[in-house]
Amino acid sequence: FALGLIARMFDLDAARLEQLIVERFKGKAASISTTALTAFHAGYAYPIATIAELYEFTEPEPREKEQVVCNGNEALGYGLLAAGVRFGAGYPITPWSDLMELLRRELPKYGGVFVQAEDEIAAVSMAIGSSYSGRVAVTGSSGPGLSLKSEAIGWAVMAEVPLVMVDVQRAGPSTGMPTSVEQSDLNIACYGAHGDSPRVVLAPANVEDCFYIGIEAVNIARKYSVPVIILTDQAISTRIEAFSMPDLETLMQDISPSFEPQVEFKPYDLDAADGITPHQPPGTRMESGKYPVITGLEHDEMGHPTSSPVLHTKMQAKRRRKLQKLGAELSRPEVYGPEEGNVLLVGWGSTQGSMREAVERARKNGDSISCMTIRHIMPLPEGLEEIFDGFHHVYVVETNDEGLNGYGQLCGLLRAKFCDSKIEGINKTDGLTWRVRDILKRVEEKLESDKE
Repeated sequence: FALGLIARMFDLDAARLEQLIVERFKGKAASISTTALTAFHAGYAYPIATIAELYEFTEPEPREKEQVVCNGNEALGYGLLAAGVRFGAGYPITPWSDLMELLRRELPKYGGVFVQAEDEIAAVSMAIGSSYSGRVAVTGSSGPGLSLKSEAIGWAVMAEVPLVMVDVQRAGPSTGMPTSVEQSDLNIACYGAHGDSPRVVLAPANVEDCFYIGIEAVNIARKYSVPVIILTDQAISTRIEAFSMPDLETLMQDISPSFEPQVEFKPYDLDAADGITPHQPPGTRMESGKYPVITGLEHDEMGHPTSSPVLHTKMQAKRRRKLQKLGAELSRPEVYGPEEGNVLLVGWGSTQGSMREAVERARKNGDSISCMTIRHIMPLPEGLEEIFDGFHHVYVVETNDEGLNGYGQLCGLLRAKFCDSKIEGINKTDGLTWRVRDILKRVEEKLESDKE
């Protein structure tokens, strides 16, 4: 009925909609299609004027670019395609599954393939194997799958094989609430593997950002030979937004492996600047006759396993230094509002929109408040402490539990790095996105508490 009503108001193609209704219920009893069509016709015949008769319209302002309308999972999938990814592997789990289905559908159009593996461990292992062959591959899941993939991610850290891993977060722990939003996988994304296993963690702030962060993740993985985890969440993955059409001619890239012969190559060269050594695909001719070994065991510069305390210390430092180099190259996040004042809201992922609207509403009431969204979580960009110094209070807005220490997971990272007690958490775990009034209420309560 509602569809018929809308079709009448907007003067849509009723015959085409009738055909779609019949197709929708194909294979079911004929009475079901008949009932649906009867309701549709009743709505279409309802005595109401068309939209053009009800409202007066003005011409929209011309746009410089065409727009794209999609959800976060779709934007991220197309970003990975534009980045040159041609292999993916995964296992179905909400809310990752529709991104997996998009890659399964679209990769073959570009000469690629997506494999639905028998389980999460097989999926990440296939993706690592594909990346080892010379072209960055992708795998993905939600929180339970990331838990299962953590050992293999640790192998990729040790072997210094590039990889992109997508985690579309949902409420946990365990199977939790599969269709509810939460940001509680940050700790496992940053530290989820045994031993010291540094990796990169990125978090898109909105649907458009999902597209560009997919490209950025692939480029970081290639340059630094490191696993990159993209932390999106259920709210962004299913949210539909419009944004300007990306310049695909500029952004599309070919990351096919180069088999150019190497005079001499050390996959784990300790003399490499900032610890960065590019991954060379198997089959590359080594003119010295010395071919490297790729292994998850601790190794020397050629990859041969070793238990040397000296080499282990140097290799740990090498793996750390290249992420420190990345952190030094990252730009500082933008502050939304004045760069100094009373309150700074800090968030990541899907909290951006609610925080910004909260800032706009509060500032109209004369309150001194700004906000900032952090996209690069591991490593953090330099200069954050200078931003924090400009505010009396720093409140980290997250959709996760306040934990045993009274603050959430990003707040814990920031407090550990900057040792600043004014960095406090504002948290909730109801499975829903932040409402603007709730953020403002919690800020008010925090300020009253701090006064006391």
